[in-house]
Amino acid sequence: MKIHTFDTPKETARAVTHQLLKQLNTVRKDAFNLAISGGQTSKLLFQLWAELYPQSLPWQRVHLYWVDERCVPPTEGDSNYGLAKRIFLNRIKIPHDQIHRIMGEANPDHEAQRYSELVKKNVTDNDGFPQFDMLILGIGTDGHTSSVFPGQKDLLSYPAPYAVSAHPETHQYRIALTGQPMIRASLTLFHVIGAEKAEILAAVTDPSATADQYPAGYVTRNADNVVYFIDKAAAKFLK
Repeated sequence: MKIHTFDTPKETARAVTHQLLKQLNTVRKDAFNLAISGGQTSKLLFQLWAELYPQSLPWQRVHLYWVDERCVPPTEGDSNYGLAKRIFLNRIKIPHDQIHRIMGEANPDHEAQRYSELVKKNVTDNDGFPQFDMLILGIGTDGHTSSVFPGQKDLLSYPAPYAVSAHPETHQYRIALTGQPMIRASLTLFHVIGAEKAEILAAVTDPSATADQYPAGYVTRNADNVVYFIDKAAAKFLK
C-alpha cells in the first residue's frame, strides 16, 4: 500500500487524474475499463475532468462503469450516474456505447444480475472475477466503500461481481461492486479528502487485522495493487 498526500483537495484530484493517465499509458489495449464512484469527493474530480481534461484524456479508449449506484432514477439528485452526467459526461468525447451505467430505476435484484453479466462479458477475467484496469473508490466515515457497509461481510466474498446492498440507517437499496473485483483490479485507488475522513482513514490503513472490520480496510489489506491519494486534512491521524 502506498499513500500519497497533497496539500489541497484540488491538488489531490489533479494527482488522481495524472495517475489515471499513467494507468492508461501502462495498459496497452484499445478498451480501458474504468469504474468510478459517486459522492462529494468524486464531484470535485468530475469538475476537474470537465474543466481541464475534456479532450486531453483519451476518452475514446475508456469504457466507463460504476462502482455502485443508489436504486433511484438517474434524474434523482443522489444518483451516481446522474451526478457524472450533469458534471462531466456531457463535456467529454466518449462514445455513448462506452458508458455503462447501472440502472438504478430497475428492479435491484434483476439489475445486479444484469450488470454482473455485462461486466463479466466486457472486462478481463481474473480467476473467475472481472479485473478492472482501474477502480476509483471512496471511503465513508463508517469505513464503507462501494456500497458495502460494516456488517455486510458476506458481500466481500460474494460470488458475483455486483450485489444488492442496503444502507444500514436509511435502508435505501444500492447496487454494489463486491469484494473480489475490488481486490483484483489492476489498480485499486482510494481517493480520500477532508478532516471528517481522518479518523476512519487511520483505521482502515492500519496494517493489523483490526482494519478488516471495515470494508475499506479489508480491500486495503487484500488488494493486489492498492494506492491512496489523500489531502493533508485527511492525513491528520496517520502515523
